[in-house]
Amino acid sequence: MTFALGLLITIGTAIYVIYTAAGLAILPVSLIKSAPSISASGLAKDTASELELNRERQAQLEGRNQGHLGGLDSRDQRELDALIREERTLVRRERLAAEAEGAGKHRLMRVWTKTQAIFRPVKLIGGLLLMVVAVIVWASMFITAIDKAQHSVCHAHCGYLLDQLNLLQPVDWVFVAASKVFPIDYILFILLALLLFSSSVVGIATVGIRFLWVMIFKIRKGKSTPQAVLLATVMLTLIVLALNYSIAMIVAPQYATFGPQTYCDRVARPGEQPDCSTARNLIKQCNELAVNDAARDICTPSVMSTFLNRIVINFPFFGVFNFWAQFAFIGEYLTFLPAVSLVLTVYQT
Repeated sequence: MTFALGLLITIGTAIYVIYTAAGLAILPVSLIKSAPSISASGLAKDTASELELNRERQAQLEGRNQGHLGGLDSRDQRELDALIREERTLVRRERLAAEAEGAGKHRLMRVWTKTQAIFRPVKLIGGLLLMVVAVIVWASMFITAIDKAQHSVCHAHCGYLLDQLNLLQPVDWVFVAASKVFPIDYILFILLALLLFSSSVVGIATVGIRFLWVMIFKIRKGKSTPQAVLLATVMLTLIVLALNYSIAMIVAPQYATFGPQTYCDRVARPGEQPDCSTARNLIKQCNELAVNDAARDICTPSVMSTFLNRIVINFPFFGVFNFWAQFAFIGEYLTFLPAVSLVLTVYQT
């Protein structure tokens, strides 16, 4: 069972690297793009005004040259051709603005469209906040990966297990601090899991289902084939298994293993509990290598971390592959940042 689950996590990690990294970069941009600075009603009015001016100018050119036998001269003909092209663009924009306002749709759909318009600023702010959170998660993964590569107790022989974090890792620190006040850490953990899962969905929808460079299926709104939906569901299931490893081992390892548990690193008298009330500096966080008797009695690792440790110790190949795949995730996220910056620049202009 351990081998089977380790194999599925490894397969899921390969899919996770390809799609979740892309989705983590694209998800904030998709929210920002869905919150245009110009409302549909304002765009429709401006477009109608421009279209009216365009048609008036066309009528002027055609009326001015109506009595000429040779028709329009070259300069007026060029201007008229440009106006006709602009008219087609304005007509298409007017139609899109009408669709955005819910023209021709059911009353409930029009109400839903207006409700979405009210929350456009919230989408914009949410997209910017998600972008900041994504960068923080990426930085935390990078810090943990470097820490494991340098300070792992047995490196590749045990899947780069780390007894405790030696570098300040922002996401893990926030979770450990929040776990002291119930249920803030649970809420933050759910939001983190939803962020990574949503990024996986966005990544699959954007990249499509591919084998190497060959496109097999595209995920489109209302146009996806049943085979594409089935494959996407299987891929998301495997990605969820990979998220268990990524969150517990890379994103928030201390929180996922011991949480806020601490122990008193002081020798106690026989039959008594160690007392650190007068030596607060001896209160330490629980870690894997704590040899104090009090630590063995108090520190209880989570079931998930215990099972993952069992996989990477019994089958180090899985641990090595999953660990170095996190560097591939980090690198792929960086490759998508220039594309994201380009999209934002085009959107702002």
